[in-house]
Amino acid sequence: MAVRRSDPRYIAVLAVACLVILLVGFAVKPGVVPEEVVPASSDLPQLARYADRRMVERIAGHFSYIATQVEESVVLLAGTGQSGVVWQAGEVVTSARLGPFPARDRTALEDREVELLTSVAAPHLPYVLLKAPLDAVVSGRRPVRLYPWGSWLLAVWRSSAGGLRYAPGNLFGVMERRCGEVEVLEVLTNLELGAAQAGAGIFSLEGGLVAVALDCAGTLIAVEVGALELQARSETGAQDLLPQRYGMRLAMAEEDELEFFRREGGVIVRETWWGHRAHEAGLRPGDMILTIDGAPVSTLDDVGSLVLPVSRELFDLRVWRARRTIRIALQARPLAEAAVSTRGFVEPQDGLLLGPVMAGSLAASTGARRGDRLLMVNQKPALAFSDLEDAFRVTGGQVHLVLERRGRMWGTLVRVDE
Repeated sequence: MAVRRSDPRYIAVLAVACLVILLVGFAVKPGVVPEEVVPASSDLPQLARYADRRMVERIAGHFSYIATQVEESVVLLAGTGQSGVVWQAGEVVTSARLGPFPARDRTALEDREVELLTSVAAPHLPYVLLKAPLDAVVSGRRPVRLYPWGSWLLAVWRSSAGGLRYAPGNLFGVMERRCGEVEVLEVLTNLELGAAQAGAGIFSLEGGLVAVALDCAGTLIAVEVGALELQARSETGAQDLLPQRYGMRLAMAEEDELEFFRREGGVIVRETWWGHRAHEAGLRPGDMILTIDGAPVSTLDDVGSLVLPVSRELFDLRVWRARRTIRIALQARPLAEAAVSTRGFVEPQDGLLLGPVMAGSLAASTGARRGDRLLMVNQKPALAFSDLEDAFRVTGGQVHLVLERRGRMWGTLVRVDE
C-alpha cells in the first residue's frame, strides 16, 4: 500500500532523520585550525633558489668587504697599466712583462700621485720590485701552508682605469715550478688569471697576502709570497746584474765554439733580450767580447766594469762576429726617455716561425719548441729554411743558430754527424 506524502507519521519520521544527521555532523565537525602557509610542492624549488640567492649575496658581500680591507695594498702602475702589491713599506712588487720594464713609474699612494723607481727588473725573473717613496699600508702575510685544502682565496687587482676588481677562488695546494731561471712555489687554485690580473694580490679571507700573480713563461700563475721574498732578497753577483741592467747573459766560450769561431779563448754572449740595452746596442748571441773601452776581455772577471757605477754614457766594445771585428756602443745608463718607453712590449715577429718540433730531432737539441723563431744562421739573418740547409753544406755539418721565444734570444752551436 503506497505511503501518502502528507501522512503525519511520514513527516515525523523524516524530521527525526534530519535531526540525527545534523547531530552527527556537528559531532564530527573539525575544530578551528590557525592559518598556516603551506607551500605547494611546485613552490619548493623556487624557495630553495631564493635561499641560495640570499646565501650567495651574503658571501659576495663578505668578498667585497675583504677587497676593501686590502684596497690600499693594491695599486695601479700608470705607465704599464698593470697592478702592483705593496708587500712591505716602501716597496711594490709586480709581474715582469715582455720587453724592458720602465726605469720609473707612477701610482697613487695615500691620496697622492707618487713616482716609483724600479730597483729589480731582470729579463730572467718573473717579478719586478719598485721603490715607493712613501710608507704605504701593507697587508699581513701568512705562509700558504697554514691554510687547509679548499680554503677561500681572493684575487684583488686594479682595472686600467684604477677601479678595484676582485674574484674568489679556492686553494688546492702548492708545487715547485721553474719560471725562466728561478724556482718558485706555485699556489694551485681555480682562479682564472689572465693578462688583466698581472700583478694582482692573492689574499686569504683574513686579509693576509698569500701570493702574487706573476708571468711565468707566458702563463700567469699565483706565486707564493714567502718563497718569492726569499728569492728577491738573495744576493746577486755581476753575472746576475748583467741580465738586469743590459738584458744579456755572458759565459766562457767552450772548445767547440772556439774552434768554430776561430778564437783561442774569450767571453761569448749566450743570450740577449729583445728591446733591452744589449739588444738595442746590436749585441747578438754568438758574439765574443774582445775589449771594453780598450781593455782586453779574456775572462768573466774582465766584464765587471759593466756593472760598476759609472758617470759615462757609453761603453766602447770590440766584438768578434762572423770572423771579423765590429764595434758596439753599449749604453752605460738607461736613456732618459726609457722611463716612458714602450719599446719591446710587443712581441717581435722577425725570423722564421717553427712548426711542431719532433723529439730527438736537430731542432729539439737546440731547445726549440713550436712557435719559436729562427733568427740567425751563422750570425746572418735567416730569410728562408733553405739558408739552414746551405749552411750545413758549407760548414761541413756544423752551424751556429740564434732562436727567439717571447723576446728571449739564445745562441747554440749544433752539429750533424755523418
